[in-house]
Amino acid sequence: MMVNAADRARLTIWLVQALPAIAPEWLAGQRWFGGKTQAIDTVGVEDVFWLPVDGAARALIVLTVRYAGAARPAADRYAIVAGIARDPGGLPSFGRLPWQPDLHAVETATEDMSIHALLSGLPAGVTLHGDRGGEVIYADTTARANALLCADPAHRPAVVAVGVEQSNTSVRVGSSHVFKLFRRLEAGDNPQLEIGRYLATTPFRAAPPLEGSLVYRAPGQPGCALGALEGWVANQGDGWSYVVAALKNRPHPSAIDDRLNHDLHNLGTTTADFHAALASQSGVEAFRPEPVTVADQADWYQLVRAQAAHTLALVAREHGQWSEPAASLGQSLRDAESIIAGRMQPLGHTGAAPFNKIRIHGDFHLGQTLKTQDGFTIIDFEGEPTKALAERRRKQCALRDLAGMVRSLDYAAAVVNGDGPARATVGDLRHAFIGGYRARAEALGSSFLPPAPAAEAWMQLFELEKALYEVDYEANNRPSWVHIPLGAVARILLESPGRDQAQDHWPPGVQAER
Repeated sequence: MMVNAADRARLTIWLVQALPAIAPEWLAGQRWFGGKTQAIDTVGVEDVFWLPVDGAARALIVLTVRYAGAARPAADRYAIVAGIARDPGGLPSFGRLPWQPDLHAVETATEDMSIHALLSGLPAGVTLHGDRGGEVIYADTTARANALLCADPAHRPAVVAVGVEQSNTSVRVGSSHVFKLFRRLEAGDNPQLEIGRYLATTPFRAAPPLEGSLVYRAPGQPGCALGALEGWVANQGDGWSYVVAALKNRPHPSAIDDRLNHDLHNLGTTTADFHAALASQSGVEAFRPEPVTVADQADWYQLVRAQAAHTLALVAREHGQWSEPAASLGQSLRDAESIIAGRMQPLGHTGAAPFNKIRIHGDFHLGQTLKTQDGFTIIDFEGEPTKALAERRRKQCALRDLAGMVRSLDYAAAVVNGDGPARATVGDLRHAFIGGYRARAEALGSSFLPPAPAAEAWMQLFELEKALYEVDYEANNRPSWVHIPLGAVARILLESPGRDQAQDHWPPGVQAER
């Protein structure tokens, strides 16, 4: 559709008037929309940014979504990229123009034209202005990104969607870069940009380099991360796919082979290097390591108590609807409520713990890594998407990341082997990863690990918290998988906290997400 200024003005009026009625049903069908469990009250158009595309209508639109009831904030912001086309061509359509019904309004966040137009402000660092006073601010551009984006229009690199769309939308731009569009826009420093900028000042290179950022700012309000342009990392797939394939192809199902053992040891080493980098610069306040206090420890226990209470209530309510094995595990979990309560007792510290809390990944699992020729690369630093931004930026115990990865290894083994004899290999997976981590962290003289006896108890606690959360997740999304975290909870509860084990076995290797 060829458009001029008058067309754009007419389209803006239509978008502002029509989207509030169209958007609720359409949003509910998008994988990246995080408000599916809430009833939408109203949707409004906060701003419209017409993108610099010759002869076509393409716009970045910021929506405000308000929910019925008070379970969520007053409003969430979401970003969509829209265009007008006669043939949607597989792009999601959310309406037709009433004055020209053969034209569709489509979502174009994976389209070449829209992505290149959206990124066109990066080389010059210009500001894109919206119809309602908002701004898109471009920054962090590297020389390599400039060269990519300043290419002759006839030779612009292709844009291809990457992976399964989840809470954000990622596209590969040519062979050298990937662009992530943040769908939910939250005010404040997004860890994806914040950690990306920080890592560039450290020697750590097992992460995609940040090569451009987009921030949306409404009039008089703090900025919200809108997008990140990062260098593309050549890879053999994500860590989840790699480990699952390696487990399936083992010549002997009762043990992991030397190559997988070596690779998981290296993953542990890389994770320790990542934590050491995050803790390396005391002059940067947001990343400065801080001593763990009694209040921190009380908060960590309270979070697990709250998760346990929520999960036990869910199990009591829903376990009768699960398969017989899962229902039996659910009943066992309910019967073990007193044991769980016993695990909620503090470790007996009377003062600050002798280790530091640091910034961590916050949503660490095999799917947040890429298998490369030389090892692993760590990706996606936004943290757990269900948590508030302030919580995702909070300094934590580094063992939380380890617990997340161990749970992921447990899932991989369960998906491949179920609960058969090969289940014992979970301990081997765990031992390889933890062994690599511990050896490197100790060699670096890291201050973010508790002493070995306390580390074991903290690991068990964080694994228990993660497994309880997974029971919730699976019950609500994949009931046929709920037996996996239920079984993990049972195994963790069978262990006695704080056992005096040989240091080279820390943490215990009897149990090992996604």
